[in-house]
Amino acid sequence: MHHMIVGVVGAGAMGRGIAQVSAAAGHDVVLFDSNADAVTSGLDAISASLGRAAERGRITADAAAATVARISGVDAIERLAGAELVIEAIVERLDVKRSVFAQLEAVVGPDTILASNTSSLSIASIASAVQRRTRLIGLHFFNPVPAMALVEVVGTPYSADAVLERAKAWVAGIGKTAVVVRDSPGFLVNLAGRAYATEALAILQDGIASVEQIDRIATANLGFPLGPFELMDLTGLDINYTVTANLYEHNFGDPRLRSTWYHRYLFDAGLLGRKTGRGFHDYAGPDATAEQPAPTAVSSVRAIGVALAGDNREALSSLCARAGIPVVAANEADLVLIAPWGSDASASAARLGLDPLRTVALDLLVAEPSVHTVMVPPGVDAEAVHALAERLRGIGGVEVIRDSPGFIAQRLLAAIVNLAADVAQRGIASPGDIDTAVTLGLRYPHGPLEWADRVGLHTITAILAGMHETTADQRYTTSAWLRRRANAGLSALTPDFS
Repeated sequence: MHHMIVGVVGAGAMGRGIAQVSAAAGHDVVLFDSNADAVTSGLDAISASLGRAAERGRITADAAAATVARISGVDAIERLAGAELVIEAIVERLDVKRSVFAQLEAVVGPDTILASNTSSLSIASIASAVQRRTRLIGLHFFNPVPAMALVEVVGTPYSADAVLERAKAWVAGIGKTAVVVRDSPGFLVNLAGRAYATEALAILQDGIASVEQIDRIATANLGFPLGPFELMDLTGLDINYTVTANLYEHNFGDPRLRSTWYHRYLFDAGLLGRKTGRGFHDYAGPDATAEQPAPTAVSSVRAIGVALAGDNREALSSLCARAGIPVVAANEADLVLIAPWGSDASASAARLGLDPLRTVALDLLVAEPSVHTVMVPPGVDAEAVHALAERLRGIGGVEVIRDSPGFIAQRLLAAIVNLAADVAQRGIASPGDIDTAVTLGLRYPHGPLEWADRVGLHTITAILAGMHETTADQRYTTSAWLRRRANAGLSALTPDFS
C-alpha cells in the first residue's frame, strides 16, 4: 500500500492505538479529538508506549522517534481535509457518530475512505448520515491495538468493492490481518465469542459445577488461556454483560446468546471482576483457580472394580489400565463406567438398562485430559466415587461434577462450534475467515470449525442432539449448516456452493 495521510478521530485508547500502528507503518497521521487535552494526552501516551517498546528492544530508538514525528495532533476537524483514510474511534453513540461523519464528509475529498471502529453499532446505520455511502465502512480494531493482529473490515449493502479492497490492502500494509465481515450485530468476533461465556453461565446456573471447576476444565482440557469466568472478570462485567445483553436483544432473543440471572445480578451489584476486586472470583482471597497438586501415590486407596458399558468401552478400558483400575464383570463391580456424548449418566443408565445407583460417567472428549471429569448421579455410593477419583488422580487431576447432559468441556466446545456454524450460515464471513478471526481476535487454541474437524463433526452433532433431547432447550438445536457437512462427511471448513 502506498504512503497515505491517515486521519484518526478520537484520542482515547483505541484512537491512539490506531494512530500508533498507522504511523509505525510509515503513514502520516493526523489525530483529532474535540477535547484538545485528550489529543495532548494521546500523543504523550503514544510516545510513552513507543519508548517502552524501544527499551525492551522491540524497536530501535530511532524508529520510535520517527513514528512519533509522523503523528500530528490537531484541534479542528477541518485539519483532516487532506486525509485519504479517516478512522473514527469515539464514544459508542449512534447520534454522535452520525454527526461526526456528516462533518467529515463536508471536509474530506470525494475519494477518501471513511471508517468507523465501532464494535456494537450498525455500519449501515452510521452511513445513513452521509451522502456517499459507498465509501463508509467499518474497520474494527481490537484492544490493545498494537498487540492484536486482527482487523474486521465491515461492509454494508452500500459499500463499494473497491473501497473494501483498498481497506484490506491498507490493513495488510500496517501488519494486521484483515477479515471481511458482513454488517450484522456483533460483526464476527463479538458474536462468535458469546458461546464460550454464555454456555459456562448456563452450566453454572444448572448447578452442575463451581466457577472454579468450570474454569479449570476449560483451561486444562480445552486449552483456553483463561477460563470463561476468569475472562469475564478480566474484561469487566460492565462490558461483557452489556455486550451480551445487547447481542441477545439485537438477535431477537436467539437462545444461543442468552445469559443468566446471576450474570445480571453481579452486574447490578457492581461486582464487575478484577476492577472491583470481586466478580465471579474473589480477588481479595486465595487463588481458587490455582492448579491442583501433582498426582500422588494411590497404594492406600480402597480397592475398587468397575464394569464398562455403552459406547467408547475401548477408550474406557485404556483409561482404566493407565489408572490401575481393575475391570470386572458387571455383577462384581462397585461402579459401572460409561462415556456418553451430550447425555447425562441417569438417562444413559436408563437407556442401557444399567443400575443408576452404580453408574457414573467419564468425559472422553479429550483423549488424555489433564483433568478427568467424573459425572455422578444422585444416590451413587460416595465412598466408591471417592475411590475412583483417587485412582484417577494417579494419572492427572480430577473434577467430580453433578449429573448433567454434556459434562463441561463437551458443552463448551459444542456451543462454540454450533454458533460458529451459524455465523457461516448467515454469510457473515467465510468458514476460513471465521477461524482466522476467532484465533487472532479471541486467542482460542483452535478455530471453532477446525476444532470440529479435529474432534469429529458426528461427535459434535451427537453432543448437541443429546443436549437437545435431554433439555428440550432450543439453545442446543444443531445448526443445519453443521449437520449438512456431518452427513456428507465433509470438513466443517467447506464453504457453501456458489
